[in-house]
Formats: sequence, C-alpha cells, structure tokens
Amino acid sequence: GSVGNVHPYLEERLQRKERIMGCGHRVYKVKDPRATILQNLAEQLFKESGTDKYYDIALELEKAVEEKLGHKGIYPNVDFYSGLVYRKLGIPSDLFTPVFAIARVAGWLAHWKEQLAVNRIFRPTQVYTGTHDAPYIPMEAR
Repeated sequence: GSVGNVHPYLEERLQRKERIMGCGHRVYKVKDPRATILQNLAEQLFKESGTDKYYDIALELEKAVEEKLGHKGIYPNVDFYSGLVYRKLGIPSDLFTPVFAIARVAGWLAHWKEQLAVNRIFRPTQVYTGTHDAPYIPMEAR
C-alpha cells in the first residue's frame, strides 16, 4: 500500500459496503477517546524515531474516513493506531492479538461476572464523575 492508494481503497470498500477496519464503534459516534491517546503516542514515537509508510497511510486514511464517513458517526476507534504503536515498540505482529487480549482480560472477566447476575450486555455509556488530575501515590504509601 501507499498514501496514493488510500482514497481508491476506501472508495472500493465503501462501494462493496464493507467495513473499514479500525473505524467505527457501537457506542462512540465521535472519535474514540482511547484512539486519541494512542494517536498522540504514535505521533510521539514516530516523531522521535522517524516516520514510515504505514504511519503516513494511517494519517491519510483517518482524514479520508472523517471526510467520507464522519457525518455517519464513523471515526477511528482504539484499534486504528494500536498496531502502529505495537510495531513501533518492536512487538512482533503475531503478538498483536495476544497483547490486545491481555489488556482486556480483567475487564472481560469482570463484565462476565456482572452479566451472570443481570444477564444483559454491558456497554461503556457511563460518564466518569470521580476526581480528575489526582496526584499519584506510590503503592507503599497507600
């Protein structure tokens, strides 16, 4: 792939009514806030050690998706930048899925346990109301 192929690729997927991997979310109809965090991390990593074609393609694809699908509430999700970050950190591509899963296992198990009691799917629609910008307290001082 190349940056020049982004728009034809997107058009072809849209004509065939196929999903754009790394874009869209069942709950977030704006850019996934977790994607923004990973995007900032990717930007920092690529700024420090140089860009590559995959990062350039991702930036162009994000612009194209926002232009074509933003009005439908389809924006990058948490997966959009995760592969770029994993790759830049030197994680082999065959470990991307296990790393993705490891980061979510505790939450999946907690949801499963809660779901046993209520028997309904949980979606992240709550709004955090706790303390913001609290100072970090080392474990030994807690």
